[in-house]
Amino acid sequence: MRNAALIAFLLFLPLPLMADLVDAVITAIEGYEYLTSADYSHSSPVADDAARYGLPAHWQVYWLDEPVFKTRIFLAVAGKPGAPVLLLVHGLGQNGLRDWIGILPALEEQYRVLLIDLPGFGKSPPPKAKLSPTRYAELLHFVKPYFSAEPVAVVGHSMGGAVALRYAHSYPEDVSQIVLLDVAGVLQRTAFIKHSAVDRMPADQQVIPGALLNNVIGLQELGNEIIENLVKLPDPTAWLGDNDFAWGAAFGNYPNVNAALGLINEDFSSAIYEQQKPVSILWGTADLVAPLRTGRVLAENLENGRLDVIPGAGHVPMESNPQEVSAWMLHSLQTVPEPKPSRPAEISEAQTDYQCHGQFGGMVSGDYSQIVIENCNGLILDTVTARNIIIRNSAIEIEATDILESGVALEIDHSTVVMTAGTVHGLIEVNGSRLDFAGVELLQDVPFIVGDESRLVISVSRAGSQRYLHLDRTLTGTRF
Repeated sequence: MRNAALIAFLLFLPLPLMADLVDAVITAIEGYEYLTSADYSHSSPVADDAARYGLPAHWQVYWLDEPVFKTRIFLAVAGKPGAPVLLLVHGLGQNGLRDWIGILPALEEQYRVLLIDLPGFGKSPPPKAKLSPTRYAELLHFVKPYFSAEPVAVVGHSMGGAVALRYAHSYPEDVSQIVLLDVAGVLQRTAFIKHSAVDRMPADQQVIPGALLNNVIGLQELGNEIIENLVKLPDPTAWLGDNDFAWGAAFGNYPNVNAALGLINEDFSSAIYEQQKPVSILWGTADLVAPLRTGRVLAENLENGRLDVIPGAGHVPMESNPQEVSAWMLHSLQTVPEPKPSRPAEISEAQTDYQCHGQFGGMVSGDYSQIVIENCNGLILDTVTARNIIIRNSAIEIEATDILESGVALEIDHSTVVMTAGTVHGLIEVNGSRLDFAGVELLQDVPFIVGDESRLVISVSRAGSQRYLHLDRTLTGTRF
């Protein structure tokens, strides 16, 4: 396991913060007032001196009073007057808009670039309110008309990528296209924490011999089980509910915690499946914060989405690889991703079966009739098309795979299955197993038949044409 501090941060509030939280909420109950009667909806940007804030002297910087959080925000504008506008949205961390400085010289040559310190970050003071992608999207909708009468291209990194998705979905008239870098927070809370803590199953026996591989996967399974059990504990923030006043009083002085909690508790299913804007996605393959799995979920399920990677880059590629990022971004802004081809609806009867019995590791791709996996750990099915799949007493991963049987398409018995993207046409029988599905299209309205107790962690998936699944449930003897 890695990133233990991140797990602790997401699962449990730091002890000093717990005490401060209680004090803050008591203060709120006793009459602490953070809402102001001032009218922010008709404010105008107030110019300031860029050099005063250590920014390039040719930038224009502004302060703007805004009505969403009822606070003042810091903005900067750079680049060619009259050129198409890029709106850059940063992620967590106190750098705010400074995260983008390394790639600004290249962008300025062709675009008018608008940068914003979101409330609570950079120079913008923390508001006494809940910070969430939905609220930040409202803020961008307020800010945008001051700087562009035309739709803008929105570029988001980490949390800012989630904000960009929500903004384009909620206010499509504001946005021409979306560019995303290492988006955080799209996976369901349990899945995000697990994948930030435990690496993907190793499949290469040339790197890890079979016997040792089985031990490694056993440790991963133990780590996943421990994390899942911890996540089932009561959420110390749940009692604050949707009370913006109490939440703001508790977390107003901790914007990173405030925004992180708002991020991982938001469901982005509709912003993905209903997204009509072209989306270009870039990921660092060595990102230890936002798993590449999220990029694959987005690329497979966004109608006009395309994923590229920078080998070896981490979570902030515009800092570690500024030239590659700026070149990729300029190309992506001028090249609209093409709509994806339709997924296969049937499979030839001539295809052969595949069976795995008592093996460790390995990767399987291609078209098959039936796949049977028994007592196999570490197997990865990648870009497979199959009529049906049976998994017993195994721990495997399935990625970008289509399972086409209209009856029972997938049987999972006393196994752990991580499935990313792909489609399941028929029913899924689950018995005494742990499932982690992300971005999976389930064509049945009620796809799961659960026998013995099973844990279902499902991120931004869809059942039928209307039902989004983004949840963590333990179920026994039921249809779901």
